[in-house]
Amino acid sequence: MSINEWKQGVKMVKGLGKAKRNMKIDVHVHYLPPSYVEALRENEGERPDGFQTPDWDPRQHIALMERLGIEISILSLSSPHVYFGDEAAAKTLARRVNEYGAELAGQYPGKFRLLASLPLPNVKDSIEEIRFALDELDADGFTLPTNTRGIYLGRTDLDPVFEVLNERKAVVVLHPNKPGRVPENVNEGLPIPAMEFLFDTTRTVINMIINGTFSRYKNIKFVIPHAGAFLSLLADRLDPFFKIIPVGERKVKADVYAVLKRLYYDVAGFCVPRQLGTLLQLVDASHLLYGSDYPYTPAIGCASLAGMLSDTDLLTEKQRQAMFYDNALTLFPRLGDVKK
Repeated sequence: MSINEWKQGVKMVKGLGKAKRNMKIDVHVHYLPPSYVEALRENEGERPDGFQTPDWDPRQHIALMERLGIEISILSLSSPHVYFGDEAAAKTLARRVNEYGAELAGQYPGKFRLLASLPLPNVKDSIEEIRFALDELDADGFTLPTNTRGIYLGRTDLDPVFEVLNERKAVVVLHPNKPGRVPENVNEGLPIPAMEFLFDTTRTVINMIINGTFSRYKNIKFVIPHAGAFLSLLADRLDPFFKIIPVGERKVKADVYAVLKRLYYDVAGFCVPRQLGTLLQLVDASHLLYGSDYPYTPAIGCASLAGMLSDTDLLTEKQRQAMFYDNALTLFPRLGDVKK
């Protein structure tokens, strides 16, 4: 990012320019319920994933939304999610954070909506929470970590969870977690989100392709974070690889290009110009969604990213409007009712 782009972000955040050229719906944005912050400190210390846990306040969040032209934020948890090794504690924490998110949606109508969390890897508790979140809390979908302490999405023992999500025609937004195993003695001191998050998103989606998750559960609309991580770079390698070389003892019957084209992608993180340009060679712009990644991306970064997306020539004005706003209404049609 150039110094001029950062200066543009500073200008926006200070209110001298309000980045309202396009109204926005934010689908990759986080909240920090008090119960979650407490669990983080008890289990992960002050710097989970190598970063200080940011402060978060709903009123400050709404103030930033107004500066950036964000009409609705669909709140979700970030890494490391709710499971810290104790399944009973994860079940309790998932319920608390989901109820807190639903309370925020009620307290700030038309501003906040909720992507509920599940107490994975426990299948029974997760199915119970799916039903509670949809039927009692009016959640708009779910956020799932790419892995839960090394248990990756795509494993067949998690299929009962996806069967229920499929029956409910749910929207599922993935979020990267620290990989189940990080190599030692390399890139020491580099925070996990800088690079490992993108690796883990890519690893997880490929695992789901290999194990047929996307083909079996076609009623679920999946959103892949950070402009698809490295998937668009690997597609040309993996598609012929799967068609020619068995994975283990079997061939993977998957058209990688077709699967990737069907998924949705948020553009959180700094994906302009190269990553977004590569993704658009595989995916139609109607499958792009805006995400700020606030508060893990600070306000200045959110403003700078919004400015870059507003100015990029990779998108037409119609495609830009769709990415910022219209595509989210298609994916989450009930948001149209929230606005009224």
